[in-house]
Amino acid sequence: MIGLAVIVSAVMGMWIFSPTEVVVTGTGKVSVPATSATFNVTISTTAASANAALTDLRTKVAAVKKTLTDINIGSDSITETQVTMTPAAAVVASATGYQAMTTLTVKTANVTMAPEIVVNMYASGATIVSQPVVSVDDQLALEKEALKSALAQAKASLGETVGFRPIRKIVGIQQASSGNVATTTKTVADSTGEFEVVKAVSVTYRVW
Repeated sequence: MIGLAVIVSAVMGMWIFSPTEVVVTGTGKVSVPATSATFNVTISTTAASANAALTDLRTKVAAVKKTLTDINIGSDSITETQVTMTPAAAVVASATGYQAMTTLTVKTANVTMAPEIVVNMYASGATIVSQPVVSVDDQLALEKEALKSALAQAKASLGETVGFRPIRKIVGIQQASSGNVATTTKTVADSTGEFEVVKAVSVTYRVW
């Protein structure tokens, strides 16, 4: 009986202290309509004198702001940088005169109209308009939801990999760090302004 107890204890000890480690992956994706779009509008002018360049710049900025006001984008949604004045020769060799430049950062809730707004900016005198970047009000909540979905998929993958194991313990999670399998990306999926969060995880389990 003592010998049998020793054998049972040894087997139980090996089972407890020698678990199997399994690494599984999962991916979660959440897509919702974007709540805002932000883009930069760069305006520049060149003239023979600094005063003339500044006057022309102010005229163009006023035209751009009027276009934005006409489509219900108010001053509270526009941020303007300080005007920079540069000798034209510093930009293009042998050029004369001065270049004045400023950038407006514009935010709009009318995401679906972003392409048309960009066109209107160029028509109003903008030099360069950046690609609109969409966002949502509560991005953190989407990140958590995508992570939860990714972990659920990883757990399901564990069941398919090891079958029935009564004890399962997570000992490591890798996610959203450079150089491993985790990624977080946001893209405009279509013309409706879809905001997409994708989260991938690599989970290490110990199973008995």
